[in-house]
Amino acid sequence: MSEPQDRPREDTGEGPGPDAVPPWDPARATGASTPEPSGPGDRQSPGGWQSPGGWQSPGGRPSSGSWQSPGGSGHPGKPSAAPGPTTDPARGRPGDPWGFGGPVATPRPGIVPLRPLALGELLDGAFQYIRAHPRVVLGISAVVAVVTVLVQAPFQASYASSVEPLLADSSGTPPRLDQLGGALGALASFTGVNLLVSLLANTVLTGLLVVVLSRSVLGAPVDARSCWEAARPRLLGLLGVVVLVAVVTVLAFVVPLVPAGVLGVLGAPAAATAALALLGLLAGAVLAVVVWVVLALAAPAYVLEGIPVTAALRRSPALVRGRFWPILGVLVLAVLVVLVVAGVISGVFALISSGVGAATGETNPYAPVRLLVTSIGAVIAGTLTTPFQAGVTGLLYIDQRMRREGFDIELQRAARAQG
Repeated sequence: MSEPQDRPREDTGEGPGPDAVPPWDPARATGASTPEPSGPGDRQSPGGWQSPGGWQSPGGRPSSGSWQSPGGSGHPGKPSAAPGPTTDPARGRPGDPWGFGGPVATPRPGIVPLRPLALGELLDGAFQYIRAHPRVVLGISAVVAVVTVLVQAPFQASYASSVEPLLADSSGTPPRLDQLGGALGALASFTGVNLLVSLLANTVLTGLLVVVLSRSVLGAPVDARSCWEAARPRLLGLLGVVVLVAVVTVLAFVVPLVPAGVLGVLGAPAAATAALALLGLLAGAVLAVVVWVVLALAAPAYVLEGIPVTAALRRSPALVRGRFWPILGVLVLAVLVVLVVAGVISGVFALISSGVGAATGETNPYAPVRLLVTSIGAVIAGTLTTPFQAGVTGLLYIDQRMRREGFDIELQRAARAQG
């Protein structure tokens, strides 16, 4: 992804709420106190920035519907060439401490340079924030993964006990109706609990990891307790965002299949119904992918901007607009990386589980010992892959704000104030 030559002016986002999370608060990072706003019209987020639509210059002049450079030049979409406060002439420009002039490198106080990011920088940044804070990131991910597996384990065991008679019966006689009913009931319970627990776990993990990522961008200190305190007020609303995105995505896939279902109910020819169902599957898959990309930035926008749930769902399309294909490519590449890594880890533990089964004579993959082995593999795979995927999404959000709204100027100012 190449750097843009200009930034669009338009922004319809809503201002942050009173409970906005301060992910880029240099004052908190250095232990200083954050200055209070001078009045209702000067309400800013603690990090010195406000979500677009309510952004204000340091002097308190609001920018009405368009981005305004920190120096107060009201040229929409065109930040001033020398943003931020002026420096001491004896030290020269920021990044040029000796005063000789010449090229000035882009500040990089944290995991990525504070400018629009290229593809390699997006992926590398998702790895770097894990390397920068392995105890916090991997520790949080491991705790969530272990809790998820522990909650799911009883339902997996129930499903295993219900299918064991079916697997053990080698006489070739058809299974009894009560056996099938028990197996299907256990499968439904296991699937429902699995989806619910995974949804809750991913919501908590996303909220915490996005806060860690946002602070890692500026190289601010990170600890699990402060990240939890910052993310906790937003978790319930974040759950609403995640659920709504999932529901809209599923509906986008299912709705094109409705005509084929109606034809099937009305007794239409099988060939026509099958053709319409195939078209519906293709259309549904395309629509689901479009919804997935368009709403991909809703979660980080909700956590980091302090906006309502519905505003976050509107905010994501506004950020994605005009960059659909690059964002789709990055998201697909991240998913492929996650699938490859998780597949390798899960495959290794599946082989170990098969070896354990061969040694003990246990054919049921959900037997306690074999289930323990595969659960350990699932914990390790989730611990390593979930932070990377959350990091890519969070960096895409930051990148889009830098490309469209000049957010890199605000981050550079925050970096100078921090260090």
